[in-house]
Amino acid sequence: MKRKIALAAVPLLAGMMIASAPATAQTAQADPSMSTTTTTTTLSVNAPEPNATPARNWFRLRCATCHGVNGEGTKNDWPQTGPALRGNPFIINAPDATIIAVIRKGRTGRQRLYHDTYPNMPSFGIEALPHVEELVTYLKTDLQK
Repeated sequence: MKRKIALAAVPLLAGMMIASAPATAQTAQADPSMSTTTTTTTLSVNAPEPNATPARNWFRLRCATCHGVNGEGTKNDWPQTGPALRGNPFIINAPDATIIAVIRKGRTGRQRLYHDTYPNMPSFGIEALPHVEELVTYLKTDLQK
């Protein structure tokens, strides 16, 4: 039983490590006196977008790692970390308070709606996601376009 729990946490931990990586673009520098080129690549999936709304940037920071940058989910990726939020009937139809409760408390065991290989939904407290109401409005409106 402990092995199953540990293995289920691996994709979640990998996503958290990706989310905490600094966001920089790929750069290449060539030294004219030498014949070598140095290349540095870092993931930028969670980088804030300069012209995006604050709610969009909160989504990219806290949700995109598991649910995809545009809410498309990761069903066709590996590891499968979260269902699609775009077009999701739960997001579209559930009251804001219900979605906020899932974000704040997470979802595990029998509370889960999706029986795919996704890990449990972690909880995000007020210190990790202070503007949850704005995020839910974004999930129900702009993300669905």
